[in-house]
Amino acid sequence: MSSSESMLSARLAELRIGLRRLLRAPGFSLSAIGMLALGIGLSVAMYSALNGVLLNSLPLRDSHAVVVLQAQNLSQGIEQAQFTTHEAESLAAATPGFAALAYYWWYSVGVFDGERARDVTAHMVGPGYFAALGVEPVIGRLLSDEDIHQDRPYALLSFGEWQRQFGGSAAVIGQRLELIDEAPVEVIGVLPPEIEVFSGETELWRPLPARMLPTDALQRSMRGLPLIGRLQPGTSIAQANAALDARFRALAEQQTAAEAGWSAQALTLLDVLVGDTRSALWGAFLLALLVLLIAAANLALMLDARQLARRRELAVMQALGASPARLRRELLIELAAVSALAVLAGSAIAWAAVELLRELARDSLARVDGIQLDGASLGFAVLLGLAVPVLAALVGSLKPGAGSADAIRAGGRGMLGAGGRRRWLPALALALSTVSLVAAFNLVGGLWRLNQVEPGYASANVHAMQFFRTGNEAFVPFTERLMESLAAIPGVDQVALTSAAPLSSIGSASVDIRLTGATAPNPLQAGLRRVSPGYRALLDIPLLGGRDFNAGDRHRTQPVALLSQSAARRLFGDADPIGRQLSLPIQGDSPIVHEVVGVIADIRNDGLRLPPAPEVLVPFAQSPRVGMTFLARSRSALPELGAQMQAQLHALDPRQPVTRQFVLDAAIADELKPARFFALTVGAFAAVALVLAVLGVYAVASLQQRRRVAEFGLRLAVGARPGQLAASALRESAIGSVVGVAVGGALVFALLKLADLRALGIEGEVAPQVLIGGIAAMVLAALLAAAVPALRAARTAPLQALRNDQ
Repeated sequence: MSSSESMLSARLAELRIGLRRLLRAPGFSLSAIGMLALGIGLSVAMYSALNGVLLNSLPLRDSHAVVVLQAQNLSQGIEQAQFTTHEAESLAAATPGFAALAYYWWYSVGVFDGERARDVTAHMVGPGYFAALGVEPVIGRLLSDEDIHQDRPYALLSFGEWQRQFGGSAAVIGQRLELIDEAPVEVIGVLPPEIEVFSGETELWRPLPARMLPTDALQRSMRGLPLIGRLQPGTSIAQANAALDARFRALAEQQTAAEAGWSAQALTLLDVLVGDTRSALWGAFLLALLVLLIAAANLALMLDARQLARRRELAVMQALGASPARLRRELLIELAAVSALAVLAGSAIAWAAVELLRELARDSLARVDGIQLDGASLGFAVLLGLAVPVLAALVGSLKPGAGSADAIRAGGRGMLGAGGRRRWLPALALALSTVSLVAAFNLVGGLWRLNQVEPGYASANVHAMQFFRTGNEAFVPFTERLMESLAAIPGVDQVALTSAAPLSSIGSASVDIRLTGATAPNPLQAGLRRVSPGYRALLDIPLLGGRDFNAGDRHRTQPVALLSQSAARRLFGDADPIGRQLSLPIQGDSPIVHEVVGVIADIRNDGLRLPPAPEVLVPFAQSPRVGMTFLARSRSALPELGAQMQAQLHALDPRQPVTRQFVLDAAIADELKPARFFALTVGAFAAVALVLAVLGVYAVASLQQRRRVAEFGLRLAVGARPGQLAASALRESAIGSVVGVAVGGALVFALLKLADLRALGIEGEVAPQVLIGGIAAMVLAALLAAAVPALRAARTAPLQALRNDQ
């Protein structure tokens, strides 16, 4: 037999010996594999979420160069707003650093297929839209800038709409779509599915003609145009933002200070999609790694105890001629087998956790479908499977043993080690677990506080039906007939109309409010809603002064307005606003003077996580618009109310499609979903970390108690009380536990600073009661874990203890 064959045979023999040893020690093997598998599984699952949501690039060409622009007015506390027509056209025409910059308009259009009307989400786009996104059609061609400038009756379809309605047939090119109350459009192309990462459920793209954009006074006062862009090669986000700042300064200098106070910020599309949860995802991933580190610390303790327990066996093998190198290889083989099995089991846990995470995150995170257990995730699992056992081995003991004669004489009593530096491993695990537990308490507390936030309106049993009304029919008579029909539905108590429901961006708008005759250069930007009489009463919004709208507030009467409390305060300070006049650019070519007739309480139209924004309400009958949301409040939950409302609409007009229906309570619940997702995730990690850390404390306390069996037996024999022995045993564990928990309490501040949760509506500062509660829970759990071995030590029989020491 050659030397290489002999060496291979020897290594195989060592492998068999190592595996047999693991089988002879099922307690150690199963515990080690289980802890490592749990840590690996949770870490890989969170890595899959991080990779799918944040690390993988978007499917657009050079997606890092695709940016979204947001208007800002920091003096008014506005960080995310859309652009006026004047700003959008000026920026798109001449802003350095951008290869393309384009505005567009989201809207909803009815498509009639000969039998029924259906609502289609559409983008009306300006020049450069498709160049900014970097997409090419699947079939056909894109809208050209000339098509857009000349408002040609062309349209592009989404890939999904093409498949659903036309079966993916190439014959779709040239077909005409019948739009309700609009001229037909011809399909000239189909866009790829990749555009959905930006456009979402948009199904139709059309030119945005200049005639549909606000002009004159409205051009500078009404904000409703989003902007997207593509950076030129070599241009950074910082350089692009500097160019935008310079462009806004130039606009303010060229005009009558209309843009004073306003600026723009460019963000990558990925930042816009996931920006609110980026830091929270990294924090959750870090907590999953903390669980893995706790498992590694416990494994190090188990390795140390196992080696000390086998000290006699290893010493005998050395005495019989086994070299230290051979014994070390056999130990490494055991560890490698544990690692391989842990990776397999951890991958199975990760698969189940990924499926659960994807479902939990369905309405909480962007790019949820990207959360998958792919090759990168499995590679990460293998990396952890290699790194963590090595780390545990370095911290633990892989020494075959020293002092063979002493080891043989000591018999099995050596398993009671865990001294020196290793006795602090449970303290490390407790520190890491404290971080997880306090973070979980902070998230749960933040979620509870979000649940207590009052939106400012009564949302129970309120159903909303939204659509866009087109055509030449007078809007006001139609809406009044529909509200009468809705009020006749059995169980409906109140009905009202608004241009935009709370927590919905559909139909929302913002305008500049100026005081009549005022020369202030910076008007107040406020949300605008057109509402019917009864809107405030249906939502139970308190009237703080003046009067509500009534049936007499109609066309050709004095235009009137209601101000929210924050808007009234910012416009008039402590003065009474009732009877004062406002200039509102809401329709026509010039602002319309409105008289303030009432002040209402603030409501959180933008969500529970943001403070109430200034609002101005005007009567729908005085200023009707195409966007309509009908609200119906019932005495109790009516599951069929949505279908009944839609039936009443179609009884008046069978061709009118519905854009969206929802219940206000459900919309509020959706606001809490991101915080609830992270609270559940971090809470699960904290629970696992707590169990692992407690197991580590228990294991070391048990080892220490068994090491001192003879001492306790002797002390009991000479008259010591069991309570004294229990206190002595508990004191040693308590010192390390308290130190570990204290260190963890300090580390939690660094973690929560890294994982900024303010975007979820949760304050980054840890409340004192949360910190105290987390630390107290950890100390209590650690002491309980150490108390069991301590009480067992107190019940040691003296004769049995002394006999064991022979």
